[in-house]
Amino acid sequence: STERCYHCYQSTKALLALLADRHGLIQPSYTDAPTGALGRGAAAPPGGPSTDVGFGGGGGSSAAAADPHRDHDVQVFEGEWDEEGVYVYQAFNDEIADWAVQHQRFGGPRFKPERMTWIKPSFAWVLYRSGYASKHNQERVLKIKVSHGAMAHILSTCSTGHGGGGTVGRVQWDPSRDLMAAEPKKREPRKMLRARAIQIGMKGELSRFYVENTLSIEDVTALSRAVGEAHGIKNTTAMNETMAALGPELPDERAYMPRCSEEVLVGLGMKRGATSESLSRIGKGKAHDSR
Repeated sequence: STERCYHCYQSTKALLALLADRHGLIQPSYTDAPTGALGRGAAAPPGGPSTDVGFGGGGGSSAAAADPHRDHDVQVFEGEWDEEGVYVYQAFNDEIADWAVQHQRFGGPRFKPERMTWIKPSFAWVLYRSGYASKHNQERVLKIKVSHGAMAHILSTCSTGHGGGGTVGRVQWDPSRDLMAAEPKKREPRKMLRARAIQIGMKGELSRFYVENTLSIEDVTALSRAVGEAHGIKNTTAMNETMAALGPELPDERAYMPRCSEEVLVGLGMKRGATSESLSRIGKGKAHDSR
């Protein structure tokens, strides 16, 4: 069945990621996944080839040649996306989350659009930061969709840096978190030592732009807590089986190339240049936890 095929695909993908992370291998792209695995809302770029790489930037090179998984020196934006847009995650308190889901936009008496806010394309990362939707004022996890054009504008306004880096927008690359496995001695998504995940911070005008350009808002708190319960299972086999059962509900995160200019992509470390070289020198496993 499609569901069984999907479970096998997810288990194989998780195992390959674990082996690649431990041994410094280049992770494969998953263009040969079974129908129903990558097909949960995913679509090829309009007018472009069916590929797991995502939308091309300003360089115009072929998708195969631009596959960022083949280059350890560039950073890879991984997230769930389709023809319409790309998904990001945020955690809020009940009042802000209820208002956002009801009105399908952010607002309400407690929401402050100008404050610094961080969005995360990685579901595992928002689970890590929110404690699986359990920390104070982070009891609800929302899945927000923004258009490809809006994401390109946001990233084009960002600088890359930690601490004081960036102005109204900041991009940071922190060690990835594994959605399919937990840390051995604590309940949190396993830290990946050889891959980084993008974090996007916004304030002021850029934060308001993001708020005004959301396409949809979905409450994924129940799924967040279900993953947390699975990650708390001590028996590895039982945990893997529980995660496999959750498989159809989990996001299909794959490499994504924003529709930004070549200059912006180089500045963000997504294509070769000074930023990618600097990030390579930092090392894959060093975290900058300011979000």
